[in-house]
Amino acid sequence: MKNYLFILALIITLSACKKDNAIKSTPGEVVGTWELKTYMTGWIQPQSYNPGNGDRYIFRSDKTYTKYLNNKVEKQGTYTLSFTSEQEGTKFGKIVLTNPDYADVFSIKENTFIIGTSAADGPSWEYTRIK
Repeated sequence: MKNYLFILALIITLSACKKDNAIKSTPGEVVGTWELKTYMTGWIQPQSYNPGNGDRYIFRSDKTYTKYLNNKVEKQGTYTLSFTSEQEGTKFGKIVLTNPDYADVFSIKENTFIIGTSAADGPSWEYTRIK
């Protein structure tokens, strides 16, 4: 009888184990050109930017990026994305940029890419895909 209880407990334990629910990223999800649309922080009203404002990121498939400010190269380096969760089609994670080293959270859904979070009064930048 003890063996049956042990086997039953083992089956229940194994079936209750959580499977790995790692978020799968779509290849090239962030690859492209992203233009600044809105700057947000918990301290001020969101600031909107007009199309063609010259503030943009270009993310390439070889994991390199270029950041432009006023249509001039401001930074270049490499990037990595780590996806951590997904909710209603929006994927969340961490982005790490080099040169200079910078890490922040991000969210991405279709043609909207947000770096940072203003949830705790921090800054966030919302970009729109233009290419």
